Amino acid sequence: MEQFLIGLPFLRANAKGYLSRAFEFTRQFLHKWTVNWRFVSEEAFLSKSFALALLILHLSLLILLLVTRWTTPSQRSLSNLIRTMLLQEPPGTIQRDMARRVTSEFVLTTILTANAIGMLCARSLHYQFYSWIAWATPFLLWRAGFHPVLQYALWAAQEWAWNVYPSTRASSMVVVGVLAVTVVGVWWGTRREDEVGRKKVGSRAKHQHDE
Repeated sequence: MEQFLIGLPFLRANAKGYLSRAFEFTRQFLHKWTVNWRFVSEEAFLSKSFALALLILHLSLLILLLVTRWTTPSQRSLSNLIRTMLLQEPPGTIQRDMARRVTSEFVLTTILTANAIGMLCARSLHYQFYSWIAWATPFLLWRAGFHPVLQYALWAAQEWAWNVYPSTRASSMVVVGVLAVTVVGVWWGTRREDEVGRKKVGSRAKHQHDE
């Protein structure tokens, strides 16, 4: 919502120009400099279908995490939560309880997982982007619940892959592979938190029905 309000003056003045430059879906990247998709052929890398597939995957993963993980602290269904936000209900007991359930660990996991998804689905990554995940990966691998040996192995593999210059088919496959394992691992590793939230939602709904 905040991002929409910031862009509102530009949308009013020139919506087409603003959206086309802000997202720039037609932008092309040089295959030889990509760190993450070097193992894909240059023809496929530059194709519109590849870009569209990554965009769809990106949106799908965000929606999946939103529905199954990121709304857990609310202990409400997504439709109910959206309705509450749109109605802008004044702060009350329910809102305060929701705020208490949003821990610092949950916030950090949410932000870093969303960032990892963005990098996984990026059409092209370059070496400076490693700063985005270099120190986030150990935390996410821990949240995934992997054995410590596997955590260190994945972290080491990621470190090696990002230090190969120029990138190779093998290094780029490791970059994408570690990101994919990290995202899937966090989603699976935090499933019990989601199960607890859903049970509480179901229990509250049953109690209200009985009343």
